[in-house]
Amino acid sequence: MMLKQILRRVIYREKCSSESYIKWLRNQGVTIGEGCTIYEPRSTHIDVQNPGMLEIGDYVRITAGTTILTHDYSLSVLACVEGNIIGSVEKTTLGSNIFIGRNAIILKGVTIGNNVIIGAGAVVTKDCEDNSVYAGVPAHKICSIETLYRKRKENELEMAKKVSISYYEKFNKKPDEEVLREYQMLFTDRSEMPETLEDLMKDSSVEKLCKTYYKESTPQFSNLDSFLKWCGIGNEEIE
Repeated sequence: MMLKQILRRVIYREKCSSESYIKWLRNQGVTIGEGCTIYEPRSTHIDVQNPGMLEIGDYVRITAGTTILTHDYSLSVLACVEGNIIGSVEKTTLGSNIFIGRNAIILKGVTIGNNVIIGAGAVVTKDCEDNSVYAGVPAHKICSIETLYRKRKENELEMAKKVSISYYEKFNKKPDEEVLREYQMLFTDRSEMPETLEDLMKDSSVEKLCKTYYKESTPQFSNLDSFLKWCGIGNEEIE
């Protein structure tokens, strides 16, 4: 295990881990807040040609294939036309509590507010307001964070049921907490904290807030078995 870690550092250098990449970016002059995660640094491209022109706030999660720019090289085309070199550098700012989906592109000069979700494959060409969800090419506002939360909450039980039945039908066995890790709030006894759920809370970067909610909330089912019975799993047939 130690040898693999050493080889990873040698081969991938600053991009061997989220922590090392963030440290390297800070050393280059990029402003990055606390609690940020870059899930796959090797496929992530963050512009450091103008490090003072990039600011990233707290609790920003950046997934695989993301590109964040502070400049472009269109000056090469203009130079061929007129012979003049005209730069194109603009400050790019990301607020706090942002999730950037896979293969999203954030163009130069964009400001993304706080509490924002950027959908996978989005191309962000204009500013994104606080508390909002953006997706598409070019990215546009889909809904507010409040609306997304309400929809997810309303559909949570049915989604958990679909995941459970799909797993049961495919593998011919009951799903466990690991399979249903994202839905454990529905059926976990608040007297204990499953490791799989705690890992999710840590990954969210707001573990303390999540644990407070967990302790103060009440599960809809007494345990996993009661939830699975509601799904029709464990009965004679699946409804």
